[in-house]
Amino acid sequence: MGICGNAASKPGASCPSGTPTLALPHKWGGEHSGEGLRRMNTTSTTGSSVAASDGKTVIRQRAGWIPVAGAVALGLAVPLLLAGRGAFAAAAVVALIGLLWAVPRSTTATAVNDGFKSPLARAVWITFSVWLVSVMASPDIVDSGRIWLRMVALLTAGLALCGILRSREDLHGIVLRLMVTGAVAGAALSLPAVLVLPETFAWLRGHGDMREVSDIAAQILKSYGTALACLMPVVLWAGWRLGGSWRAPALLFQVLAIGVLFAINSRSGLVAAGLALGVVGTWMAWRRIGVLGVGGVVLVAGGLIVAVLLDSERNNTIEVALGLPIWLVDAHRQAIWAFTLSQVGDALWLGVGINMAPSLPGAQQIVEGSTVEILPGHPHNAFLEVLVETGAIGLAAMAAALLLLLAGALRVLLHDGAAGAALLGLCAAFWFASLISYSFWSFWWQATYVLLMAPVAACLTPGLVSGGLRRPGKKDR
Repeated sequence: MGICGNAASKPGASCPSGTPTLALPHKWGGEHSGEGLRRMNTTSTTGSSVAASDGKTVIRQRAGWIPVAGAVALGLAVPLLLAGRGAFAAAAVVALIGLLWAVPRSTTATAVNDGFKSPLARAVWITFSVWLVSVMASPDIVDSGRIWLRMVALLTAGLALCGILRSREDLHGIVLRLMVTGAVAGAALSLPAVLVLPETFAWLRGHGDMREVSDIAAQILKSYGTALACLMPVVLWAGWRLGGSWRAPALLFQVLAIGVLFAINSRSGLVAAGLALGVVGTWMAWRRIGVLGVGGVVLVAGGLIVAVLLDSERNNTIEVALGLPIWLVDAHRQAIWAFTLSQVGDALWLGVGINMAPSLPGAQQIVEGSTVEILPGHPHNAFLEVLVETGAIGLAAMAAALLLLLAGALRVLLHDGAAGAALLGLCAAFWFASLISYSFWSFWWQATYVLLMAPVAACLTPGLVSGGLRRPGKKDR
């Protein structure tokens, strides 16, 4: 899903027309709205109105500590996954409440309304409409409907946050600074804790008992590891956008994050990180060094991925159901996918209902040669999960929306290379991890995607990401 699809603003602007701007030097990116912190609201601490340069538009801002607290919470939300999903959810709620307080309701409503009119948003709503039909046919309409409504609320919140950050550059800057700071602090804490002091996590998560390092890797840091991979391209972009002394910690985080992923043996996180860094690093190297730099980045990122894939030292007693090499896809996951595919034909077009795959007949059976269930909670593949639960129509609708999002990200890459690379890197990390881990319907996972996308999309010319397959016109430039 994509966010921030407002009508286009003035040429070269990354905020609503009339907001005072301040151009700052920025060497990584194109020549347009994604470079540097361009606008600083001069009345952010007074709460007074800001008059447009043409004298026609007035944007009123609310002062006080509540909007600042919201910006701080948004910046720290994803890094706080280190402390658990509860801490992440609490930060997300504080962020939404605080930032909604930052501007009048009419400003937020306008941003959401404009976002709903974009081609990408229309594609998402078509997808949601198809999924709603599957919800109505679900054997547990309450559970399926709850997840559907939650996704609608999340998309609406993402559009609202994007519009607010676009109109309040002072808060947007706080979000980026806290995101970089929180990411570095979390990775710097987790790396020595995993290797030396596992009791740190027992304290951090509220457990009184001491945990073994293996338990930490498998249980406590599983979600944090893949979140790190999603954070990496966005933090790197944030550091370069802020400029100056913020670039060093943004680079340091990349090193620390890879170290954490190796320490917890997160194969999915490492491959996702390799893909994300491959996208962002290729763009940076091309801008700075040229062909040799691109070759070096591709070599490093590709080597990271290959090293992970070739690490196939695992005891396997399960039949390889799909015939894929176990260094590529482990045998249990192949058994899960094979079972899921075998159930698709029973409800080919509209599926069995959102989040209903675990209740399919035979899903709780034990895989032969192991002690694990054949479908432990979800299919461990977003596309297969959507296919079996919302049908071929639901999957086709989602795929079309995703293609529009990727087309928008490519358009951003041409228009503002730095932000485009960050968006593509985020998409690469998120969607790869979704192919092999987690339920696609997991709220924390979807929220991670939206909360990381919002600050990036907020700095762009409105409508650039969500404009569909059309070519950018003059109003986008």
